[in-house]
Amino acid sequence: MAAPERRRWTLLVLLLAGFSFAPAAPPGEPPRPPSLAAARLQAALKQYELTWSYYQQARLDSYQVYAWSRLVLDSRRDLAGKPADRIAALEEHLARMKALETFIKKVRRFGFGSSYDVGASEYYRLEAELWLTQARSP
Repeated sequence: MAAPERRRWTLLVLLLAGFSFAPAAPPGEPPRPPSLAAARLQAALKQYELTWSYYQQARLDSYQVYAWSRLVLDSRRDLAGKPADRIAALEEHLARMKALETFIKKVRRFGFGSSYDVGASEYYRLEAELWLTQARSP
């Protein structure tokens, strides 16, 4: 191994070793969520509402509603400090998926919409119920 290459590797190892000794966070008050995480949640909520509105106008398919609901769920879970907050986020996602399933069934009764959406919305609801059940179990 050439001397310049060995020096680079040595420098990299020393640099990584230095970062591994970073001080721990001081005890006391838990850190507040960064403002970027809160902004991310607000952006996801805004986009979900827009997507839901567009879906009701038959401008998008149901998967877009599901995807944005999942992004809202992920954003809420990232901000959740306690298990109860994570469960609340899952309950909200489940409520959105139930609303989607109900809407799809109603539209299908009138002869509109896609039969694909009926099965998909059932899956989305069942998935949300499963996650909530898992989160509630010890």
